[in-house]
Order: sequence, then structure tokens, then C-alpha cells
Amino acid sequence: MDISLFKLLRSFLLVLFIAIVEYQRGSFTRSGAITGVILCFLIAYSNIVFLFVMITFVLSGTFATRYKFDFKRSKINENDHCIDNRKYKKTARDYLQVLCNGALACFYALGYCSQTNYSGLSLPIDNKHSSTIYSIGFLFTMVCCCGDTLASELGPVFAQHNPRLLTNPFRIVPIGTNGGISFAGCLFSLFGGFIIGISYIIGNLIFCRSDYLKNTSIINLQLLLYCTFFGLLGSIIDSFLGAILQFSGYDRERNVTVQKPGPSIEQISGRNILSNNQLQKIPLPVNL
Repeated sequence: MDISLFKLLRSFLLVLFIAIVEYQRGSFTRSGAITGVILCFLIAYSNIVFLFVMITFVLSGTFATRYKFDFKRSKINENDHCIDNRKYKKTARDYLQVLCNGALACFYALGYCSQTNYSGLSLPIDNKHSSTIYSIGFLFTMVCCCGDTLASELGPVFAQHNPRLLTNPFRIVPIGTNGGISFAGCLFSLFGGFIIGISYIIGNLIFCRSDYLKNTSIINLQLLLYCTFFGLLGSIIDSFLGAILQFSGYDRERNVTVQKPGPSIEQISGRNILSNNQLQKIPLPVNL
């Protein structure tokens, strides 16, 4: 093993600084911040470009979650991870959400690390290095997460009409229904995949040695197109599973969409089998 103490220290300090800042901004609960430090430290040491991608996901996801939050809260009641202090009335990611979004990415990062002899070396995606398969796995995991997050958080805000149920496109459903899709949501899922792809390419330009980047321009262009497409595909798959495996109902008393059945809840779609966090774990065996 060729472990670099400098890269270990750099990764730890960077991740710790980011976690403290985001915790103070209300992006994470305490358990979420601690879990994030552990996962992102392993990811950052494996390849600093991976951390660059993670930062892009966290910042875009946090912005999307907070944007027009009061409007979304008036339409949707998810019954979890709400912070009700005076400074923040936003949604914060706890350790379960961090694990669901980051555990698979960390797995791929560790696989990449093993292929580089634990040196923390940054290598681009190409047809020369055995680490490429793990870089692709990491990247497309983040693409799917970001695409789905932007679609679900920004789609309801910018859509001009209520979404349609993916399993029954002729049926219009309330905002916040699991499995509901809109044109605006699809555009944001494409954009989510695009920004993850572009952040990976920019990260390589900053952190990779120039001789490693020779003849990678065509690969980068293809990669960007694939990332954009898989941002949409990941969101659609998540919506399809949500329409079947997650309960969606409408509370007539409060006029909000809810995720759990109850005495005054009118069922819209799905079965009460999985929660949002449990559904996010499904890609683990699929990707493997």
C-alpha cells in the first residue's frame, strides 16, 4: 500500500470544514454531519475529484430543498427530518439519508482506492486504468441521486400543472405524490445529471496530472451526455418504484399530500411498503 499522509490530512480537514459549515447552515442534523464526515473522508482520500462531485451534489441538493420551501411544505407533509428552530425551518438530512445517498458511492470509492494501491491518486475515466469501472460506478450513483433530488424538489415549484402518475399517465395527481412526474421535473433531472458530469470533468482538469488527460476529450463529451441521460433515467426509475412501493394519500382536512395512511387520508397510489429512505437503498443490489 502506498498511503499518503498528506492526502489523508488534506481530506480530513477539507471534509471536516465542509461538514461544520453545512451543519451550521442547517443542511444536516448532528448525526447526519458525523456520518457525512466518515463517508466523505473515505471518498475524498480515494480521489479528491470525488469530493468535488460530492460538494456539487450537497450544494445543489441543499439549494433545491430550501428553494420555495414554505410553498412545498404547504403542499406536502413527509412527517420527517424537519428542523423547527428559529433560525432554520428547512429540511435537514439525518444519518439515514446520508447513508442512503452516500453508502453506495463510498463503496465504489473504496473499490477505486484499492485499484490505485490506496495512494489517493486522481485518475480520469478512460480505457487504460482498471480503476475506471469504479469511477463510473461512483459517478453514475451520484448522477441518479442528484437528478432525482432536483426533480423532486424543484419540479413541483416550476411545473405549470399538477404532475401525472407515471404508472397511469392519463391520471393527474396532487403535488408530492410518489410516482408523479412533470415536464419541469424531467428537465431538472437532466440538469442534475449534467452538473454532476461537468463537475467531474472540471475536477479532473484541476486535480489530475496533465499526462493522464491526453486523448480524453471525446470520452469526456460522451460521459457528459451519459450523465445527463442517466440523471433522467434514475429519476424515472425512482418514480416508478415510488408509485408502486410507497403510499401516497391526500389529507382533506389539511389539504396536503401525505406519505402515511390514516383515518382521514384518501389513498392516491402505491402501497405502504417502503419509506423514502428504504427506497433509496434499492439501487445498491441493482448497481452491484
